Amino acid sequence: MPLRKAQGILKKVLSEKAFNELYKVACNGFDVYQSILDKIYYGYPIKDYDEWVKRRRLGFISPFTMTSRVGLIATYDVVKEAVQKQIKGSFVECGVARGGCSALMAIIARNERKGRETWLFDSFEGLPKQTEVDGIQKPVRHKGKTSNDLAEGYCLGTYEEVYNLMFEKLGLDCNEVVLVKGWFQETLSKNKSRIGQIAVLRLDGDWYESTKCCLESLYDNVVEGGYVIIDDYQLAGCKLAVDEFFKNRKLDVIITNDADGRGYWIK
Repeated sequence: MPLRKAQGILKKVLSEKAFNELYKVACNGFDVYQSILDKIYYGYPIKDYDEWVKRRRLGFISPFTMTSRVGLIATYDVVKEAVQKQIKGSFVECGVARGGCSALMAIIARNERKGRETWLFDSFEGLPKQTEVDGIQKPVRHKGKTSNDLAEGYCLGTYEEVYNLMFEKLGLDCNEVVLVKGWFQETLSKNKSRIGQIAVLRLDGDWYESTKCCLESLYDNVVEGGYVIIDDYQLAGCKLAVDEFFKNRKLDVIITNDADGRGYWIK
């Protein structure tokens, strides 16, 4: 890819400081461009009512998520498809951050009016420390800020922030949306029976250990025909955890990827 080749050349001829400064300038320009495209997509008047509703919802929750427009659309479409197919079970997200994608899932569940629960699991302390198997990650750009890597504590959304989004801003039913605070290793297994059947399992834990824990703890709860979304399948550690899980379980799975590298499959 030409852009990656250009980055490689610039890294060789520029100092690390100079390259980082140039990278920030380039990203600022891209942020403006992307912001314009997002506003056009979310606000452009269209005649198709269902598509209009979809864009309005995505536009509303976009300030509360680190997921790109491509990722939001993919999540929305998968969850809506599960509803249209009448797949039984809860919606579950592991790795909530500020709550945008979780809110999207919960809104769809509410409008279905069948009492479907949405479960949200997060430490609400940001990412845990990565391990060697996760490797070195590419720089992350989000809403005008650059992180040289996905560091410990990154992707932080507080419990209070997410609670306020769900129940104050959106007015969701606290009996149908369950927030669980704590590390996955401490919370998933003990809540497995309470969750019951899962229609859509969305994993956004970034790292190998987090992804592995989520799959081992909750995959058996996903019903036949249910969906699993892997937000970070483009990251080395996450991909390894998923691929190992398939191999160990002898699963023959076809993963559908979006333009950003996320993946999902139907069980």
